[in-house]
Order: sequence, then C-alpha cells, then structure tokens
Amino acid sequence: MSRWPAARIHAALVDEACLRERLDELGGAAALLVSHTVTEHDVRFQCRQQLPERDLPGVVRGVLGGSPVVDRSETWRREDGHFVGEVAATLRGVPSTVTGSLWLRDLAPGEAVETTGATAEERPWASEFVFRGEVSVRLPFLTDRAEELLAAQVRRVIARERKFLADRLSREDG
Repeated sequence: MSRWPAARIHAALVDEACLRERLDELGGAAALLVSHTVTEHDVRFQCRQQLPERDLPGVVRGVLGGSPVVDRSETWRREDGHFVGEVAATLRGVPSTVTGSLWLRDLAPGEAVETTGATAEERPWASEFVFRGEVSVRLPFLTDRAEELLAAQVRRVIARERKFLADRLSREDG
C-alpha cells in the first residue's frame, strides 16, 4: 500500500531516469538498463542487475560461483483506470524463470483492503501495488529448495525496490 496515487507511482516505475538511478543504487556491478521503449500503448524495459552475494545461502554461492546476475523485462500499460504489467526474469547460470503479473491502482475512499489493524479512515495510503508471480527452477534433486531460495530473493529485491521508490517519492515531496 502506498500514500501516493497510482499514476505517480507508475510514472516513477517506468521513468528512464528513475530506472537508471534504481539500478545504480541497487543493481550491483552488472547493473544496466538494456532497453527502454515508450509507445502510445505501453512502456517496456529490460534491465540487468546483480543479486547481493551476501544474501545467498552458501550452497547457492558455491553453485553460482559469485553474485548471480538477473536479466529482467517489464511491460506496463494503462487499462480501465489502473495500471497492469507483466514481468519475466531469468537468473544467469541457473535454469530458472520468474514470471508474474503487476497491478497498480488507486483505492476508493473507505475501500476494504487487507490491513493489520488499520481502519479505512486510518490508512495513510492512496493506492495498492500487487505482484503475483511464479518461480521455476530446474535443478535435479534441488528444485523445491532452489525455488524457495529464489522466491526469497525475489521478495528481497521487491522490498528494496519498494523502499527505493518510497524514498525517492518522499524526496520529491520535499
């Protein structure tokens, strides 16, 4: 949940300068905005980033031989007053995929959403951002454990990117 309107969050999510700043700060040595395309219907971008080696279990570091590089693509478009998107990613050196759908929308006043203890009137946010994804890893004898580990990394990346975006928008509010 966020206190900013969906349109403002979307603008930052797909802004080329913001993407470059996010990659510079969070993307590691392999960080690169590979492509960024804006059309009248959608915004598409591809990026490359490194997962912090310190966040990986030792067994995974041993298999990968260092910090893993993620190649990721996202597509965003406006639909019926909200924003939807798709994301796909692969982890180099590991037969894996992450795919998901993205949903960003403004909340209606008083709208009931999942919260922990806050009433609709107490909520400081104005919009919600939802990512639903699937992680697939094809490693013999390790598939379930490897998928759990990669899913945990995806959650960490999302949390870091969410914090980066919130900090950036707060600085803009000045």
